[in-house]
Amino acid sequence: MRHRVAAVTGADVIVVGGGPAGASTAFGLARAGARVVLFERAHFPRPKPCAECLSPQASRILADMGALDAVERAGAVPLAGMIVCAPNGARIHGHFAAAHGYRAFRDHGLALRRELLDRILVDCARRAGVEVYEGVRVVDLARNAAGRVTGVVTLAPDGARAVRSARLVVGADGLHSVVAQRLGVARRQPWPRRIALTAHFHGVEGIGACGEMHVARDGYVGLAGVDGGLVNVSAVFPYRAAAAIAVDRAAFLHDWLARQPQLAPRFAHAQRAD
Repeated sequence: MRHRVAAVTGADVIVVGGGPAGASTAFGLARAGARVVLFERAHFPRPKPCAECLSPQASRILADMGALDAVERAGAVPLAGMIVCAPNGARIHGHFAAAHGYRAFRDHGLALRRELLDRILVDCARRAGVEVYEGVRVVDLARNAAGRVTGVVTLAPDGARAVRSARLVVGADGLHSVVAQRLGVARRQPWPRRIALTAHFHGVEGIGACGEMHVARDGYVGLAGVDGGLVNVSAVFPYRAAAAIAVDRAAFLHDWLARQPQLAPRFAHAQRAD
């Protein structure tokens, strides 16, 4: 394995991961005067399995970053609240602005594909002075003789490794965080284990102003309209379905939706977009 001298040294903070958590953290630190470097293993725009819904309070953070107008121009869909549907057909309607009297930053949430949202937030971080490196993986933590973390070890697309130093390292690298693993703080609960499938569909009938959560005996699925006339479909299943899902994920989701009495008619003419 080839090594090279670090191209980035002396940063105050290194942020690992360029999703909403990483980009907003990097933005806030840079605005406060820190020299911040952000590493993201992917290139933007990138797809990301996610329910893609933002609460009304999230708009406060977007506005503070100067991102809210860009998010709305990108076609973010307003969400008035959530509808939860039980297996017996009972429904709970919850609206962000209602008789409960609580008022968030806004009266509605937003739904936008991560391909668009993440790029907007990273661009805000760049404008705040964050040095952003796309396509660079963080594979380990750098430590001094006393064992204190002093930076990260990166892997470039050409296979070259480099040690990047910083006074502080922030791990915002998601479910399988390299930072958490190297620190020995990553934890995986043995139960309950779940498998999630996420896709976008055209032509789902009956999508209204609220997001939806449909709970069944063998899984649950969330629906929300997002930009471009698409519907985000995010389903979660017990781990016992893993073998069947592994055969054909798209077919498994299609067949499961077709078995749900309240959803089958709405997906009868829908087409998966990705």
